[in-house]
Amino acid sequence: MIEKLKANVASVENRIAEAATKSGRQADEVTLIGVTKYVDAKVTKSLFDAGCKNLGENRPQVLWEKSQAIAEPEICWHMIGHLQRNKVKRTIECCSLIHSVDSERLLIAIDEAGKQKQKVVRVLLEVNVSGDQAKHGFNESEIPKQIEAIEQLANIQVDGLMCMAGLTASES
Repeated sequence: MIEKLKANVASVENRIAEAATKSGRQADEVTLIGVTKYVDAKVTKSLFDAGCKNLGENRPQVLWEKSQAIAEPEICWHMIGHLQRNKVKRTIECCSLIHSVDSERLLIAIDEAGKQKQKVVRVLLEVNVSGDQAKHGFNESEIPKQIEAIEQLANIQVDGLMCMAGLTASES
């Protein structure tokens, strides 16, 4: 299995390099995140052993379990799914980047937990660009106001936006 994973990681890295070149960027400006949400810790560890150092989970409890079971300091864990405020403290202990910050209340909870842990927490603001009421995220028009509010939060570092289009979105 490890050889198959290595081949898959290499293939994806080659595609990233080609796409980066076409767009005038360097391949090392792109981070490959192996999303392991449907596999166990053993397979996840194999993905790490195959060269994928950034791993993403969509459920906090699974992230906690896997980060504890796979005690590799080189792994950068990413929280990619919805995060509830009551799961923030434990999540920031093992997570390098939270991709799904979808409300001001969650930002405040993360800031408070970061303050307690004396840690600046890296986040992406989730923006609901499709307008789909079933999706989480800030409305596009809220972002300027949120940036102003975030500037007051000492333990938050916004690295960018995470935007999800609806399932029926077109390329136009």
